[in-house]
Amino acid sequence: HSQPESSPPHAPQLRSSPEPTLNPSFLLAPDDAWRCPHCQVLQQGVVKLSLWTLPDILIIHLKRFRQVGERRTKLSTLVRFPLHGLNMAPHVAKRSQLNSLYDLYAVCNHHGSMQGGHYTAYCRNSLDGRWYSYDDSAVEPVQEDEVSTRGAYILFYQRRNIIPSWSASSSVQGGPVPLPSALAHGDVRRPG
Repeated sequence: HSQPESSPPHAPQLRSSPEPTLNPSFLLAPDDAWRCPHCQVLQQGVVKLSLWTLPDILIIHLKRFRQVGERRTKLSTLVRFPLHGLNMAPHVAKRSQLNSLYDLYAVCNHHGSMQGGHYTAYCRNSLDGRWYSYDDSAVEPVQEDEVSTRGAYILFYQRRNIIPSWSASSSVQGGPVPLPSALAHGDVRRPG
């Protein structure tokens, strides 16, 4: 398993604080300007993204690949993300939803380059609350501070205090759900 990585001074972060951190709005490039129907002047627009409702399971896909012209590269920027208490309230259009806190329960990691790579996962066991590293048939415990790495690619969050009825954990009170089986590779065993 990997060692915890120290944060560069300006590492991008998904924060649990109420300030907008998921970049819900951005300025369009000048070549994407639109003509105002009233004054007929080209205007540089702003795109704003708001969620109408929040899902029980929130999946965040980090941009890890970039293409500039014909050249494609993998991005390995360390992105710090909260394991507990990701607050999505600032990103909801109607602020009437009471439960907007999410807890991380799995991370899909990509190791390698654009030409080839390997996927692993960190998952929080819903029964013992501990984190485990899944790498094909190898499963081993990891410390919580080892979950945020440069390889993080897809983040799986569960709304706090919600257990979906389809979850294997639905009979257990509290705790996140296991990683969807579609992401399991090889002969992965569940920790006892």
